[in-house]
Amino acid sequence: MSAGNGYPPPPGGGWGSGQQGGAGGGAWGAPPPGGGWGAPPAGGSFGPPPGGDWGPPPGGGAFGPQPSSELAPFSDKEQSTAFVLALFLGMLGADRFYLGQMGLGILKLLTCGGFGIWAMVDTILIGIGTMRDDRGLLLRREPAAGYPQQSQSTAFLLAYFLGYFGADRFYLGQTGLGILKLFTCGGFGIWALIDLVLIGMGKLHDNAGNSLRYEA
Repeated sequence: MSAGNGYPPPPGGGWGSGQQGGAGGGAWGAPPPGGGWGAPPAGGSFGPPPGGDWGPPPGGGAFGPQPSSELAPFSDKEQSTAFVLALFLGMLGADRFYLGQMGLGILKLLTCGGFGIWAMVDTILIGIGTMRDDRGLLLRREPAAGYPQQSQSTAFLLAYFLGYFGADRFYLGQTGLGILKLFTCGGFGIWALIDLVLIGMGKLHDNAGNSLRYEA
């Protein structure tokens, strides 16, 4: 009996016609007659995978789920255009007409923007990026730059209600500009308005040059 595995070696000291370490083959002998181990199964392959395919990849996509921002369909209406219309012509319903919501546009026009309240609400909804068009699609935005971290919603609300105190610039990590804006009362109101428009249009970036992050 062999001390290694409990089985005696095959006759001749190897598993084939040759002897281990000797002529006429290697330790395991020569391959079967015919020069190889045989041809693959008939048809030139090893057959189809079980069930006809290997099933879908894990995670629901080719390489797992993709970020929702890449999968979400966008409207052909622009975020920037809708915001400017809401801010300056919202009392006349121009933003709703632009979004293809004719009925709401007419109602908003006849009520002077719901006595100003509706116009203000629509301006905020468009500014934070949650407004949709008549087909229920999110408004189209500029491609994201860098790695968005700061919230579009938060930045816009700070600019809308506390822009005169530079709160939006402090939030974006632009401390120097925030202090300057604070001591000039938002650049006598002009700077505060400009920042509000830029944030609402989705064009203002943080101190690292990153776009703002939309939650919608």
